[in-house]
Amino acid sequence: MFRPLYRDLNTALRERFGCRVQKINLDAGLTCPNRDGRAGLGGCIYCNRLGSGTGASRHQSITTQLESGKAFLQKRYKARKFLAYFQSFSNTYAPVEKLRNLYEEALAVPDIVGLTIGTRPDCVEEPVLDLLAELGEKTYLLVEYGLQSIHDRTLNLINRGHSVDTFLDAVTRTRARGLEICVHVILGLPGEDKAAMLETARALGEMDIQAVKIHLLYVVQV
Repeated sequence: MFRPLYRDLNTALRERFGCRVQKINLDAGLTCPNRDGRAGLGGCIYCNRLGSGTGASRHQSITTQLESGKAFLQKRYKARKFLAYFQSFSNTYAPVEKLRNLYEEALAVPDIVGLTIGTRPDCVEEPVLDLLAELGEKTYLLVEYGLQSIHDRTLNLINRGHSVDTFLDAVTRTRARGLEICVHVILGLPGEDKAAMLETARALGEMDIQAVKIHLLYVVQV
């Protein structure tokens, strides 16, 4: 019997939870070391000033965002369970106790069955990973690392603010705690041809990671 080399997210979540599961995008009001000066200023060249995906919910509580998202996704997709997706900016870039409060608030909302945490590989110091590992023993937890490209020259060009080695170190330390990882990459970055993108694909295929999210670069008029 033919078995695909990979599964889409909806299928994987249905197999794990036995029903339709949807991610609810959240804005926790955090920032990024590539904006506050620790790693750089201005952010990556593709980043919206309000962060990825949300922004409009920045001043709402986590609970309010989740309840609103649940109502919409239940109606649109008939979803029964949900993942709290901390998406905007770097969602491990805060004091550990603040992070704990944010994550535990999300898990206290009915029908939230896990966390997906979007962050950068230069924002996972040991106490943060310890917290994630603790929560990962109690609930589904996926760490989503932005890499974008396996080429340092590209990371420098897009003002990423960290190196490939920093990413590889974060993956090693995260997997050592048994946490699952999703890696984000962008196809079509400036200066990259098909060969360069395939090199990123091959590198990811050799890593101990559990998921890949592929973005296509597009430019919007502002």
